[in-house]
Amino acid sequence: MVTRMCFSRVVYLCIVLFWLGGCVQTATTPGYARAGDHITIGLGGIIRNAGGEADLKGSDLTIILTDANGTQFNLQPRWVFKTFADYSAQVNTYTFNGTSTLVGLTGMVPYDGGWMVVAPLTLPNQYNSPLPLAVGAASISVTSPKLINTASAAEGDLSAIPVEIVAGTSPEDINFARQYGAYLTTQESFVIAPNDLAGIDAVGGAFFTIEYNDDTFFQSGLEPVVVPSNHNPYVQVNYNVIPNGDGTGRILVTLLNPAGFKTVATAEPNSSYLADLTLRLNYFGVVADADRSIAKANFSLDTFNSYYIGMDGAVIAGVTPILTHSVDL
Repeated sequence: MVTRMCFSRVVYLCIVLFWLGGCVQTATTPGYARAGDHITIGLGGIIRNAGGEADLKGSDLTIILTDANGTQFNLQPRWVFKTFADYSAQVNTYTFNGTSTLVGLTGMVPYDGGWMVVAPLTLPNQYNSPLPLAVGAASISVTSPKLINTASAAEGDLSAIPVEIVAGTSPEDINFARQYGAYLTTQESFVIAPNDLAGIDAVGGAFFTIEYNDDTFFQSGLEPVVVPSNHNPYVQVNYNVIPNGDGTGRILVTLLNPAGFKTVATAEPNSSYLADLTLRLNYFGVVADADRSIAKANFSLDTFNSYYIGMDGAVIAGVTPILTHSVDL
């Protein structure tokens, strides 16, 4: 284990951790903002600060800005999205060898991503109506039942994230706003996750049978795809779409990790985490399905032929997968 680091390396490590995920940001991005600007706040690690939460929405967050005069404003989240470091990024290797602990960041998880929220300094849904913010030092508080505020000495505190309000106001920057849409989780998806992992320390994998009853729903004939929710490199996912020849069909999904899906406390270098058992079924449905009712009626989980297995390959009793549309999370 590394026992000493030069000051510059410590500073560099902290910057890497704050920006790439796993920690709460020490300040907003940018750190200086005018009324009307959009700011980005790092909410911490997906596993470390959100318990592996598969879905985090703006409605899950309460964001309050207190300006230099002590006046409070509710900020309405506009976008919430995940970020992940490259697999070979130093944020991962530092977490493996204990370097992050040396600089005061306990509980860091290799390959953990970060939740980010973009909040406009405007009236709700009125992006050309800047808030009447006082110039000077302001503080932002973010609370949510889905977040854990670790607030260590080496990272930010979700209850008091600083931002400096400067003079002037900003109109909405359309070119800035349009960049975020493609990075948000698609609403044309289902989440497949275990119903309850209470008392479970290790899972070997899972097998799912998903059924669909009308392939004319698939836009341009594109079949659904199954992908991991997070980016742990040791998650092994395979799926096969099998048409029955009458418009119905099945999607057979295998999820494995020979080193297991484990708790943070029991995970080994090649292990995935229990949160990585969550998968997404992305589909390409008809445009008219605005309320997703057609999609919900089209897909179902064959619970008899869907199950989780232990490290010994045996079915884990009492743990069953649940198929939920992303709009219902």
